[in-house]
Parts: sequence; C-alpha cells; structure tokens
Amino acid sequence: MSSEVETVSGANDAETLGGDGAKRALSYNQAIEAGLDPQAYAWEGVPVGEWEAVLDFKIWGKATSLGCYFTARDGRKYKLNAFPPKRKRYIYTPKDGGFDMSQRNLDGGVFVLTVHETASGKVAWQSATLVLD
Repeated sequence: MSSEVETVSGANDAETLGGDGAKRALSYNQAIEAGLDPQAYAWEGVPVGEWEAVLDFKIWGKATSLGCYFTARDGRKYKLNAFPPKRKRYIYTPKDGGFDMSQRNLDGGVFVLTVHETASGKVAWQSATLVLD
C-alpha cells in the first residue's frame, strides 16, 4: 500500500494524505476555494470558561500555528490557535498540550473547550476534549 505525500502551500509541516484523502488542515487559499468563510469567525469575544463547540475546519497559519474554526452551541463562530508544544514537532495543541488538533478527520467533531483569561486580559486556549458519542 503506497501513501501520497503533498506539501501544502502555507503549511508549516509536510501534509500527508491518508487513504481517504483527508488532510490535517487546509491552506487559507484552499479554504476559500472550498467555499469556507474564515472571516466570519471572531478572535475577539471568545467566551472564557468551559464551553462546547463544533470544529468546522482548520487552516494552517502563516507562522507555526493552526487556526481552528469553531461554532459554539449558541451559533457564534470563533477562531482559536493551536501551537506546537515545546520540543515537539508536527502536533498542534492548546496550551495544555493534551490534544493534537492537527489530527485528520476532526472536522464536525464536538469539543469541550476551556479558555482562560491571562493577567494581561487576553484569552488563552487552555484545553480541548473531543466528545465521543
């Protein structure tokens, strides 16, 4: 069984395609071409605390980051960024390092997200847990 390897423009890591063709994330241009609207997702006003949301899609950031685009239960749309934990490559997590958001086939999954406010008043994505049926 062979596997294809494709490097995605704008991605920080090699993007390996699985047998089902699923990608870890899209480039910004791929998202736009797919009819997605990243601009509809807010950086500001992200709720602090623990809340549920559906992961709509993921886009590789310009720097070493992974933009995760969520729709909360109330219908509001938010973007949170995952980053590689220190001394680890090819995984992108919230601050706790507990869940790799760059895994394939997560789109459409329900997550419990924990967001804290920092001392400077910014929000920090602390953790994500995939809700299994």
